[in-house]
Amino acid sequence: MQVGVGVVFFLFVILWTAVLWWVATRASRPTPYEAVTRVVSWLRRWGTLAVLVVLAIAFVVSLFFLPYRASRAARLGEPSVTVEVTGRMWAWELSRTTLPLGQTVEFVVTATDVNHGFGIFAPDGRLVTQVQAMPGYTNRLLYRFDEPGTYTIRCLEFCATGHHVMRTEFVVE
Repeated sequence: MQVGVGVVFFLFVILWTAVLWWVATRASRPTPYEAVTRVVSWLRRWGTLAVLVVLAIAFVVSLFFLPYRASRAARLGEPSVTVEVTGRMWAWELSRTTLPLGQTVEFVVTATDVNHGFGIFAPDGRLVTQVQAMPGYTNRLLYRFDEPGTYTIRCLEFCATGHHVMRTEFVVE
């Protein structure tokens, strides 16, 4: 993914450089005012429309990836396993440490002291999902584990001096 983004960025830089070079070489020639206003008017009209269309498409596509419970439940199905999670300085308490592979799991997350960031990391170190753990409030997170292995939970919200040791693990099999 990062290589693809890098290639797209590199191509964009080349295109941008070509456009700037083209503008610089044309700048020495006098252009009638009417021609300039005609081009600017065309760019304003169609450029604005193009930007609005691209933003509308991006908005509609992003609706399918909302992290909210209702949209996740529609995509993942109702949970077959529930894990109660409590965050406190500087530990996570889980009601289960072995979870089933390929089934929807619901994490019921809260905290007893301060805000904590409940982040689940895959065996290869990728952050796969996260939610806030807050005192006096319960967040519900749905996720389906499609890879077996040992997953790590880390705190993503600085919670005090022992923040770096706030981690635990569970196994998906």
